[in-house]
Amino acid sequence: MLSVVYIIICIFCLAIAIAGILLCHQWINTFNTRFHKNYLYYLIAFYTFAFYTIWGQIIARTILLSLGIKPEIIESVATTFPIIGVPFLFISWIMLINMVYSMADSEVSPRWYAVHFMMFVFAIIASWILYAFFIQNIESINEVLKFVEIGLLLIFEAIYLILFVFLFFILRQKIKITVRRQYKIFAVLMVLGFLLRVGCLLFSIVIPWFLFMVILAFFASNIIPIIYMRVNVDLMFDLVKAEYSNADKIQLVFDKFQISKREQEIVLLICRGKTNQQIADNLFISLQTVKDHTHRIYTKIGIRSRMQLVQMVS
Repeated sequence: MLSVVYIIICIFCLAIAIAGILLCHQWINTFNTRFHKNYLYYLIAFYTFAFYTIWGQIIARTILLSLGIKPEIIESVATTFPIIGVPFLFISWIMLINMVYSMADSEVSPRWYAVHFMMFVFAIIASWILYAFFIQNIESINEVLKFVEIGLLLIFEAIYLILFVFLFFILRQKIKITVRRQYKIFAVLMVLGFLLRVGCLLFSIVIPWFLFMVILAFFASNIIPIIYMRVNVDLMFDLVKAEYSNADKIQLVFDKFQISKREQEIVLLICRGKTNQQIADNLFISLQTVKDHTHRIYTKIGIRSRMQLVQMVS
């Protein structure tokens, strides 16, 4: 029964990760902003680390236990999975800092990469120091490693979240005033997601048998910022458009793929950066009709996004 529950939770975690990554990838094709690129890389790195750390351990324990391996060896092997995932975690933190700079449309200072490298080295050194200090006081080596890993995870993620908030405060004047409030709320939601992950890790220590709910909450900690961005993305960013459209290329596309007159009108409005609702208002048709026409246009041409359409006519 417990195995079935874990399988269901694993499917939910996978669905959450895929949905968030695909949605962010869609934003890149629709808005083509540095912020969304950094956000996509952040999500990929975060969920990769989560799968390595959480599901890697669970799967390894299940397989090794079925093979009759000694519990001590199983715990030693399982403890290595968070270590393997650490590089992905640091990548997610780097992308977190890059997101702040992209909010303000500023370039990341090269010294930040040196800081990231120093933090990574410090994490390794701190692990060995804590290990050497506590090994004399606690009988179980694996127990020491578990608490060291969780402690360092919380400490370093807290440091990067503080940097995230600090940089947002420093760069907020460079953020467009029309979107400053939305970015502020997004930053708050990212911090709340971190606090949820902290609660999950601490809860898993206190009540190990309730681990499956903790895992689900850990993966879902990024859902609220994603949902908020989904609701406000049209207000915060301009749709991609053809800055230097070529009339001959556009006509060639119309002729080659047999684009109807109505569809041609929609293509031209898409290339001007109009939203679906704006297109509907301009052509006096329903929003659903615009979506249906857009789908047929993409199908005829063999593309999947505005970005590809704009690239074809530019």
